[in-house]
Amino acid sequence: MVDHSETNTAVASDDSISASPPKNWLSWFTRVGPAIVVAAVVLGPGSIVSASRVGCEYGLDLLWVVPFAGLLMIGMTMGSMMIGVCNQKTLCQSVADTFGRPAAWLVGGSLMIAVTLFQASNNNAMLMAAGGFVGPSTLDDLSPLAKTSLLFIVNLLIIAIVVLGRHDLYRLVERMMAVLVGMMVVAFGLSMIASQPSISEIGMGLIPKLASGGDASASGGTAAAVSWLSIGAMVATTFSVAGAFYQSYQVKEKGWTQADLRVGLVDSFVGIASLALITGMIFITAATALHGVIPPSELTDASMVAMSLEPLFGTWAKIVFSLGIFAGAASSFLVNALIGGVVFCDAIGLSSKMSSTSVRTSTIAALLLGWLVASTVTITGMNLVSFIVIAQALTVLCFPILAIVIVWQLQKLTVRVPIAIKVLCWFGLVVVIALSIRTLWGLLS
Repeated sequence: MVDHSETNTAVASDDSISASPPKNWLSWFTRVGPAIVVAAVVLGPGSIVSASRVGCEYGLDLLWVVPFAGLLMIGMTMGSMMIGVCNQKTLCQSVADTFGRPAAWLVGGSLMIAVTLFQASNNNAMLMAAGGFVGPSTLDDLSPLAKTSLLFIVNLLIIAIVVLGRHDLYRLVERMMAVLVGMMVVAFGLSMIASQPSISEIGMGLIPKLASGGDASASGGTAAAVSWLSIGAMVATTFSVAGAFYQSYQVKEKGWTQADLRVGLVDSFVGIASLALITGMIFITAATALHGVIPPSELTDASMVAMSLEPLFGTWAKIVFSLGIFAGAASSFLVNALIGGVVFCDAIGLSSKMSSTSVRTSTIAALLLGWLVASTVTITGMNLVSFIVIAQALTVLCFPILAIVIVWQLQKLTVRVPIAIKVLCWFGLVVVIALSIRTLWGLLS
């Protein structure tokens, strides 16, 4: 068993967050990075489709949900960051020491299984990204074996990155994610500008309210009920507790200590604000260009969103939007597996350093198992719903536990925690539990 001391950081004795600040704001911004990785994994094809469908169905009425979910995510990410830099122990180590190693296994094991199953969806998302460039019909003409072979090549490329970056994998991943997030900002920003949104309507959309419209008959409920479901879907795809949980591990990986708390707060704000900004641009594009033009039901995947923009703005719009989809799929593909690998190894008592053999092995296992599930579904024609149901069931169990662990450890910190962060973390915990109960109710129904 590997000694945990390599993952630990020293705890400073100062009880404030004002230790050794950088000289100016520019030096702060040049040091950000961990939260950009979180933003990259959260903003995947699922988020793109969710934002596009809600914008297409309700216009700008529910735009306010994006900054609301972003604010919850900022609070939870800041809380996790503070735990990471102020505690010697990692989150799973704290769980194991307090409640026993089996409790840590529950956290890491359920997250690893959920990550593996969601990785199967990420494999399909890579095909969707390709479909945005060449058209879904071209992909449909490929045999199942050809599709799985292409996905296997993609996985081998990602595995090569994991292997080649063994000496400093974190720095390599951080730089890659910064590039991919930048690609998304440019691609989705250009798409939003092309849609020529109304500034006044955007301002009205930022005022909280239930949306008017929506296909209530198709969902078997009232328009208000459908609106609440859409709000829940938008919050769930932006407010990722797993991503926030992973932030505490990243700041340890980066070597930050209590002296870096201010930098960490800036990092959390910049990274998650980027996530909310990109999601908002996707939402505005769909609300402005597609609302009332096509049925939301036609936006079955991310590539269909790109194809829907082509008749309105030309081929260039499809290509630019597809570049954003590719960046989102690629970023989620690698970091999602890393989250599972890091937390799982920590939960079973192995080193949680990203470049360690245990983490890289677990990450590669998550990648290959995700590919195997996706390939089995593709070749056999099996319905992916059963796998999604299992992943959702594990999410119901796992995500509230992750949020509880963050809030629990945040209360135990000896440093002064800003009241706003505490409030956002507690409110985020309530929202996560509510979303989990809603998901559980849907599974039982």
